Amino acid sequence: MATVSKQWSQVLQDKVVFITGAGGGIGSAIAKTSALHGARVVVSDVNKTSADKVVESIIEEDKQQSDRVLSLELDTANEQAIEQAVKVVVEKWGTIHVLVNAAANFTLGLIEDVSADAWSHAFDVNVRGYALMVKHVVPYFKQQRSGSIIQFGSISGLIAQSGFVPYSTMKGAVLQMTRNLALDLGPYNIRCNSVSPGCIQTPPIIQSVASRNISMEEFVQSIGAKQCLKRIGAPQEIANLVVFLASDLCPFMTGANLSADGGYTTV
Repeated sequence: MATVSKQWSQVLQDKVVFITGAGGGIGSAIAKTSALHGARVVVSDVNKTSADKVVESIIEEDKQQSDRVLSLELDTANEQAIEQAVKVVVEKWGTIHVLVNAAANFTLGLIEDVSADAWSHAFDVNVRGYALMVKHVVPYFKQQRSGSIIQFGSISGLIAQSGFVPYSTMKGAVLQMTRNLALDLGPYNIRCNSVSPGCIQTPPIIQSVASRNISMEEFVQSIGAKQCLKRIGAPQEIANLVVFLASDLCPFMTGANLSADGGYTTV
């Protein structure tokens, strides 16, 4: 299983990395990995308790990180909250270098079963929230003429899946938003890429498996049979990819969508 590579040590040295949805399984892995690679990390989440726990775990690993990580309660559906959060970060560290839009709302269902309110809330978090985060961070990127934006798509935005209409629609929108942002922001040396994970072992997946009354081993065997690598992914594998996109290791990459799905969309 993937681990943090020592060869990548400090590739985010002193970069300010702002992560939304950082209290979740993948978001927390991104926060911890960014800190290990030298970043000053903003751990934001709609659930402040979850964000605090991530910050606490980073500091437990290294006490010197105590002033290099910041926990923020942030509802990305609220533009005023976004504006205030960005202000807090800039007042503390002077700027922002990397934005990771990882907040997610997992609204699933058949078209006739999803309410108008559910559509609105899913859109506010999964699409509008991403756009508003970029809106309020980009002025700092333009001022310093550099920046990296990483947006979370999904294989659900690439293929059709039964009962996934709202979620797949939102993720398809994120992929298109990413391409448009790459075009508009490229002249300012601002890169925008997306990551599309496949099945990753996170709390929502674990809960979904439990609700089906099957074991995780049975689930992995079933999913694995449909893809090249014959297993599901780990949050750390996605975090490593995000760190690569956030760093200066890929300065010529923008407008790209990187699938990390074990080959699910290949088969």
